[in-house]
Amino acid sequence: MPPEFAPPPAGPIVSSVAAPIESPVTVQAAGLRWRVQCAGPDGGTGTSPCLLLLHGTGASLGSWRGCMTGLAAHFRVIVPDLPGHGGTSAFADRRATLPRMALAVAELLQVLGAAPVLAAGHSAGAAVMAQLALDHHVPTLRGLLAVNGALEPLPGLMGLVAPAAARFAARSALLPDWVTRHASQPRALGHLIHSTGSRLDADGVAHYRELLSQPSHVRGVLDMLAHWRLESLRQRLPGLTLPLWLAAGLCDRTTAPVRSLELARLLKHGKFVPLSGLGHLAHEEAPETINALLLALRDQVAGDTAAETAA
Repeated sequence: MPPEFAPPPAGPIVSSVAAPIESPVTVQAAGLRWRVQCAGPDGGTGTSPCLLLLHGTGASLGSWRGCMTGLAAHFRVIVPDLPGHGGTSAFADRRATLPRMALAVAELLQVLGAAPVLAAGHSAGAAVMAQLALDHHVPTLRGLLAVNGALEPLPGLMGLVAPAAARFAARSALLPDWVTRHASQPRALGHLIHSTGSRLDADGVAHYRELLSQPSHVRGVLDMLAHWRLESLRQRLPGLTLPLWLAAGLCDRTTAPVRSLELARLLKHGKFVPLSGLGHLAHEEAPETINALLLALRDQVAGDTAAETAA
């Protein structure tokens, strides 16, 4: 197993110069109303290399809040709420499949005039990111970072039961309201966060309390879970031609770190990066660690591109 990754000492790799972070805006694309946040040295609208950040199931663009300031000094950063999550509307027919969600993100990027060179996805966001790359929706992509990526179907009986349970839950008109009444309560919310193996600060807890108080968000999460299938993606991943770094919190109780290790061994350009002391929400616990990884991936991709050009 590779040595556990730790943030580098203070130095030039992470700029301390604050770059502008724009307030979230509303954008129409793919028949949806999106909430998107942009940042960058030029306000997130100029010529800096573009980076796409995708959150996981049940989260929102706010889960990347700790990463954005550091990354905005180096990239044009694009962070959307995924369909049905946060401030982005759901598909009219509520069929939030993985290929459909990836295509919708690609159409959003076209509307924004954004051509990401790198992408990072947390949990299910990593699956959307990988689907984008495999379907060649974003031909400018040169490198991918999965943070506790949920890139494989659940094993065994759970893989059969969970989708059926999610479909049943998604049909309930009352469940989203019940969840908002109970899951956002301090005790239930604390248990939910603890079950991920992560420890969040007050801002992190408040982020999820706000999301779980919105029935529309809960309904969007259930729609996504009800239609999420990863079998095809998993079969196609060995054909991925881009570097895919799989960062895994060793305290993650949601996605087993060993799954990322096994997947990295199967990929031609896979790299397993163990994150000591971090859980499923690693990018919220230690944003500086994730930022350092993205900058290292950027440098590797730039070196690979230069070598190909010279050859």
